[in-house]
Amino acid sequence: MSLESRLAIEEFETLAKGIILRGYYRPGGESGSSLRKFMAISRPALYQLVDDPDRLDADALLYVLMRLPDGIWSVRQITAVRETGGELAGDFSPVETRARRRPTFRTGPDSFVTSFRGGMSDMIDFISAITCFQIEADKIRARHAAYLAKLAEDPGYFSVWNAIDDPAAPGASESDPGHLSLLHEISVEFRCGYGAVKALDASLGGRLVEVVRSIAASGTRDLKVVFSDRFGLVATYSRKAKSWTSELLSAMREAGPEGGSVHIVSSNRHSMVNCLSPFLRRHWADLGMSGPEDYAGAREALADPGTASERLGEDEACGIRSIPVAPDMPFCQLVDLGRLDYSALDGRLAGAGRGRGFLVNVDYAFGEEGFFLFNEMLEMLGRSVRGVYVMGKAGTLVGGRGDIMLPSYFVKQGSGDVYDLDNRLVPADFEGTGGLRVHTGGPMLTVSGTFLQNEGVLTYFRDNWKALGVEMEGIPYARAIRHAILRERVDPGIKVGVAYYASDAPLSGDLLSVPLGGSGVAPAYAASIAILRSILGAAGATSPAS
Repeated sequence: MSLESRLAIEEFETLAKGIILRGYYRPGGESGSSLRKFMAISRPALYQLVDDPDRLDADALLYVLMRLPDGIWSVRQITAVRETGGELAGDFSPVETRARRRPTFRTGPDSFVTSFRGGMSDMIDFISAITCFQIEADKIRARHAAYLAKLAEDPGYFSVWNAIDDPAAPGASESDPGHLSLLHEISVEFRCGYGAVKALDASLGGRLVEVVRSIAASGTRDLKVVFSDRFGLVATYSRKAKSWTSELLSAMREAGPEGGSVHIVSSNRHSMVNCLSPFLRRHWADLGMSGPEDYAGAREALADPGTASERLGEDEACGIRSIPVAPDMPFCQLVDLGRLDYSALDGRLAGAGRGRGFLVNVDYAFGEEGFFLFNEMLEMLGRSVRGVYVMGKAGTLVGGRGDIMLPSYFVKQGSGDVYDLDNRLVPADFEGTGGLRVHTGGPMLTVSGTFLQNEGVLTYFRDNWKALGVEMEGIPYARAIRHAILRERVDPGIKVGVAYYASDAPLSGDLLSVPLGGSGVAPAYAASIAILRSILGAAGATSPAS
């Protein structure tokens, strides 16, 4: 591992934290220039053309635009806050961030407000994405400036920029020869692959020409990022977590008499409950599913509001319900294990014993938010908590996309701090879930931003630490569990299970710029089945994996 690269990553993080504390910066200004320099020195594995001024890195641009608010190229100011109030949601239009859940609103023609629930790691991820966007935007502006200079010398000069600068340029259509021809000319102008440009255009909904035109018309220093003084305050995290957990406890008391075990899971909002839902098993044929475990088909069927409402009623009758929480806090589902229809579970949960108590499923709490939420739940629920499980997706360092990783501990990149983890999930828990490869025997590398990591750093941790993969959110969970054990709030033998499925393989060139799509269904459900087997005591599989 290059010392220069490692120091550049650490300098980037240190400068980013200083910028946040200062309260503002311009990505195209002096601080932004330093960030761009450190990123170029670190040569991230996901950013192959970071130091090539003549070639647009369409893959990297696709990746970061999925992690930034849609329309980032059209604003002059982004205000980062800890939380967005109901007033913003009522008065302004929401903005999508596809690969990172950050509530964002367009507060004017040139401004966004976006909230960061995950704390410092989420902010550094954002700043690294903005830095990449700024580098690639500068490349676009430089090519446009060169075109304008030639046009001034020769008014008859022709280039693809003639079409890009024309607001009447061909619209998006996969079959429109004019649009496809323009995309090819863009790939030639920016010296990058036509396929990468097509993928970038598709990810933007056919708006690549519009985006390039907007960036070319903007100035290097136009964008300003302002950090609200409310951001990152521990008191705010703690207060929101207490309120969230109080809502959960009220729902548990409402569901029935206290008692029984509690199992806390951080996963998504669909796979865990779909494996338990009687509705899918009873109606799979009517829903057009190919079988009771065809969860890709279920996703399409449940997109219909009427079907989703019908499913909600049947699920609630069997003890599966959603908990009303504040809109800027993680979605939560509560499963009353005593009311489940055990004859209508996913077939791979055969032999599940009828339980008593609750399963609490939290929809991916990020970073420091995860620590405070789990800390409050473990504090208030105490020794009734029998298990804590975390399911996530991460980059793999030892396998391929879709593989499963079961880490034995976490190691923090930079400091090298180790966070122990008695992971009770084992490869046998995944038997009969589709033949996925399961990797064990090493840690997960926790980083402040996945985009910053370069091949040398990742190879070093793979070879010297036997790291299975790279992720951003695991350590806060491990800290919360360890704190609760040391304070004797929970049983020292509490069952802990952590499973990641691979969304990309950065060392083999399989990058996140290529979406998982339907290939993410099998590993997500395999991890869900493994966790539910651990909770319910199911031992075998009687049906094929979805």
